[in-house]
Amino acid sequence: MTEQNDNGIKLSLDYQFTSEEIKILARYFRKNQACIPNGLEEFAAALERTVYNSMSIDEAEKFYS
Repeated sequence: MTEQNDNGIKLSLDYQFTSEEIKILARYFRKNQACIPNGLEEFAAALERTVYNSMSIDEAEKFYS
């Protein structure tokens, strides 16, 4: 991901999340969904889809409870 900000500086991030990091972030965003900053909603949704797609419904329910 590369993007130019108002100062003409290019911002870039290339990071591979581990499965544990994805799970931690998904739980964090689920627990704090009322205060997710604007602009991170799609990221939070992508994390949740990733977790749901890797588990059965029962596993996902247990994971988030």
